[in-house]
Amino acid sequence: MATEPIESIQQAFEQFEPDVVRVPKEENDAAKEVHPQVRETLAQELPEHLETFLSGSYSRRVQVVKLRDIDVIVVLDDPDGEFADSADAALEAIREAATTSGLVKRTRKRKRSVRLTLHGHEFTIDLVAALEPPDGEDGLLLARRIPEEGLDDWTLGHPRGQRQAAIDKNEQCGGIYIPSVRLARYWLGTVWGDDHKPFRSYHAESVLHGALSEKVEYPEAMVLFFDAAYQALAPGALTPDPGAPDTFVDERLEDDERRQARQAVDRARKAAHAAFEKDDVSEALDGWVEVFGSAFPAPSTSPEKVAASLAARTAGVVGAGIRVGRGRPVIESRPWRDR
Repeated sequence: MATEPIESIQQAFEQFEPDVVRVPKEENDAAKEVHPQVRETLAQELPEHLETFLSGSYSRRVQVVKLRDIDVIVVLDDPDGEFADSADAALEAIREAATTSGLVKRTRKRKRSVRLTLHGHEFTIDLVAALEPPDGEDGLLLARRIPEEGLDDWTLGHPRGQRQAAIDKNEQCGGIYIPSVRLARYWLGTVWGDDHKPFRSYHAESVLHGALSEKVEYPEAMVLFFDAAYQALAPGALTPDPGAPDTFVDERLEDDERRQARQAVDRARKAAHAAFEKDDVSEALDGWVEVFGSAFPAPSTSPEKVAASLAARTAGVVGAGIRVGRGRPVIESRPWRDR
């Protein structure tokens, strides 16, 4: 498919996010074919099966670049309290049922889930054991199995609430929240790659959830994110979980991790502000390369994608926004500094 020449900052983001940041369509299509079959196997082969539903970053559509795993919550019936007494027993029952699927190559019990390695696919499926809490309490009890710490119990989580919070925020913000989360998660990967991240993906997602309240263009969304993240990573700050606002996603963040994460955010924040404030579109695009890396389309990285109007330096300030040639305003002036 031919790519339109880039004539504005917003257009650069609109090409970068689907072409570079998102998980490829063929991987999502494969996942849509596979996970219902695994869930159907559980419904047939697991006597304690109550329901399954998608959870995690896959269900919120915020995974980036490569599909790594699919979280499926497996809610179990437990009339005799066998599973309540042992999360390991619940995970073992799920594991035994899953092995009957012809799609499954091997299984491994983890802290909260059974990880399925599949024939013919690089992504995995994590079957997360869950119980309904007593007395109608909000949320679900999620398995916790850490043998080396003597833990074989359940902790309260809110996977349904987290998914719904993402859906509601995306609707509130005119569809830009979920793509903006993907942009933020992509940035995390440019800083830490696949290594341990002191700034966790869901922490970043939660920060952006609090920072966005309306539809804006992507450059402003990123400035808002980095400003909010810098504040959220200050000593003593806590970030509410969008799915359960009375809890916090970073309660266990170590002081040295918080410091490392804040330093990285500060570097990106300064680069994002500098790019956002450029009057010249070519310079602004190159400024965003400092944030997102060489995959971001700009004169210095993708000259073939940048319109002739930029090469001819016809971009200039028109009214309150940036205008390219006869193009529409790209970034309207907004009072984000006062938020």
